[in-house]
Amino acid sequence: MTVRSAPPSPEVFDVDDCHTPQSRRSGRGGLVMLTLVAALLAASGAARAWQEGRVEKILEAGRFSPFPLDSLPMTLGSWEGRDTTMDPQIVRVSGSTDLIARHYVDRRTGVGIDVLVLYGPASAMSGHTPEICYPAAGFEPLPGVFERPISMEREGASTVPFRSLAFSRGEGGLAEMQEVYYSLWYDGGWTTRSADARSANRIAGLYRVQACRRIAARERRDVDNPCEPFLAALVGEIEARMARPRPGAATATR
Repeated sequence: MTVRSAPPSPEVFDVDDCHTPQSRRSGRGGLVMLTLVAALLAASGAARAWQEGRVEKILEAGRFSPFPLDSLPMTLGSWEGRDTTMDPQIVRVSGSTDLIARHYVDRRTGVGIDVLVLYGPASAMSGHTPEICYPAAGFEPLPGVFERPISMEREGASTVPFRSLAFSRGEGGLAEMQEVYYSLWYDGGWTTRSADARSANRIAGLYRVQACRRIAARERRDVDNPCEPFLAALVGEIEARMARPRPGAATATR
């Protein structure tokens, strides 16, 4: 008699068989990695939000001049000044939060200079330079653009860069010709270069110092120019006030 063996029983597939110790470790490792990535992203977002908030506070604090511009003296050596008025529309377009407009006259020579000192957010003011504003007011640029480093009067002081330009409006003998000097202060120093749009958004505040006077057709602007000693005295007063600590602040940071 032949004894038949029982057929092998079918194997039953258990889903738990796929979770070998190795696969379980891999699954836990992936979960840990996802948790770490999520934590890093959360920390990065929090740091970015904190940094953006800090920058916003610095920009907001820098919207206003550390000192009132009308505290600048009316008398600068032999120069005597008086306040002048500006068109409110021009004031609004300038983007400034503080400004003075004055006319100074040298008692010795009778030369008159119109002065504009402005302060405000760099993002609103950086594009308002004479190269743009004068042509917009109907003036034509004249040949001769000079970079003029002006020496400060106090001992040990460095020079301050100014740009000198000339413009004309009208024709013939009735033409009005003006010379303009200007310089900008931002990011801790004086310059004649405007900040680009991206940089300006990160700069709290900006000063613009501008002086203009009427000139004659054949006048030498690069020799014994009366604007330069005047601006040396004016910038010295501005820097002295900037160096003073703000009320209620122990230190000032840039």
